[in-house]
Amino acid sequence: MSDLKIEIISIEGSIFKGSCNIAVVPSTSGDLGIMRGHEAIISNLREGDIQLYDNSQNIFKTIAVKGGFAEMQGEEKLLVLID
Repeated sequence: MSDLKIEIISIEGSIFKGSCNIAVVPSTSGDLGIMRGHEAIISNLREGDIQLYDNSQNIFKTIAVKGGFAEMQGEEKLLVLID
Protein backbone atom coordinates (compact mmCIF):
# COMPACT_ATOMS: atom_id res chain seq x y z
CA MET A 1 0.00 0.00 0.00
CA SER A 2 1.20 3.52 -0.79
CA ASP A 3 2.03 6.03 1.90
CA LEU A 4 -0.31 8.65 3.31
CA LYS A 5 0.47 12.20 2.21
CA ILE A 6 0.31 14.58 5.14
CA GLU A 7 0.56 18.32 5.54
CA ILE A 8 0.68 19.98 8.97
CA ILE A 9 0.20 23.74 9.05
CA SER A 10 0.26 26.23 11.92
CA ILE A 11 -0.50 29.93 11.90
CA GLU A 12 3.26 30.53 11.46
CA GLY A 13 3.37 28.38 8.31
CA SER A 14 4.08 24.84 7.18
CA ILE A 15 5.37 22.52 9.94
CA PHE A 16 5.62 19.30 7.91
CA LYS A 17 4.81 18.21 4.38
CA GLY A 18 5.63 14.70 3.31
CA SER A 19 4.55 11.09 3.61
CA CYS A 20 4.17 8.51 6.34
CA ASN A 21 2.72 5.04 6.73
CA ILE A 22 0.50 5.92 9.72
CA ALA A 23 -0.32 9.23 11.37
CA VAL A 24 -1.71 9.21 14.92
CA VAL A 25 -3.50 12.43 15.85
CA PRO A 26 -4.92 13.41 19.27
CA SER A 27 -8.63 13.78 18.50
CA THR A 28 -11.04 15.11 21.12
CA SER A 29 -12.74 11.70 21.01
CA GLY A 30 -9.48 9.74 21.41
CA ASP A 31 -6.33 9.10 19.39
CA LEU A 32 -6.96 8.39 15.71
CA GLY A 33 -4.64 6.22 13.65
CA ILE A 34 -4.92 7.24 10.00
CA MET A 35 -3.53 5.39 6.98
CA ARG A 36 -4.00 5.87 3.25
CA GLY A 37 -7.54 4.87 2.31
CA HIS A 38 -9.06 6.01 5.63
CA GLU A 39 -12.68 7.12 5.43
CA ALA A 40 -13.39 10.84 5.06
CA ILE A 41 -13.23 12.58 8.45
CA ILE A 42 -12.98 16.01 9.98
CA SER A 43 -11.98 15.98 13.64
CA ASN A 44 -11.19 18.50 16.36
CA LEU A 45 -7.80 17.98 17.98
CA ARG A 46 -6.97 18.22 21.67
CA GLU A 47 -3.63 18.95 23.29
CA GLY A 48 -1.18 16.13 22.66
CA ASP A 49 1.29 14.81 20.09
CA ILE A 50 0.94 13.95 16.42
CA GLN A 51 3.09 10.89 15.76
CA LEU A 52 4.21 9.91 12.26
CA TYR A 53 5.28 6.32 11.62
CA ASP A 54 7.42 4.89 8.82
CA ASN A 55 6.88 1.56 7.03
CA SER A 56 8.74 -0.29 9.81
CA GLN A 57 6.25 1.05 12.38
CA ASN A 58 8.88 3.33 13.95
CA ILE A 59 8.02 6.89 14.95
CA PHE A 60 10.12 9.24 12.82
CA LYS A 61 8.49 12.54 13.80
CA THR A 62 6.53 13.82 16.80
CA ILE A 63 4.81 17.21 16.76
CA ALA A 64 3.25 18.72 19.90
CA VAL A 65 -0.14 20.39 19.38
CA LYS A 66 -2.45 22.41 21.62
CA GLY A 67 -5.50 21.93 19.41
CA GLY A 68 -6.67 22.27 15.85
CA PHE A 69 -8.39 20.23 13.15
CA ALA A 70 -7.59 17.20 11.00
CA GLU A 71 -9.28 16.50 7.66
CA MET A 72 -8.87 13.49 5.42
CA GLN A 73 -8.90 14.78 1.82
CA GLY A 74 -9.65 12.02 -0.63
CA GLU A 75 -8.14 8.65 0.15
CA GLU A 76 -4.48 9.64 0.26
CA LYS A 77 -4.04 13.05 1.95
CA LEU A 78 -4.42 14.22 5.54
CA LEU A 79 -4.45 17.96 6.22
CA VAL A 80 -3.84 19.07 9.82
CA LEU A 81 -4.28 22.65 10.98
CA ILE A 82 -2.79 23.21 14.44
CA ASP A 83 -2.71 25.90 17.12
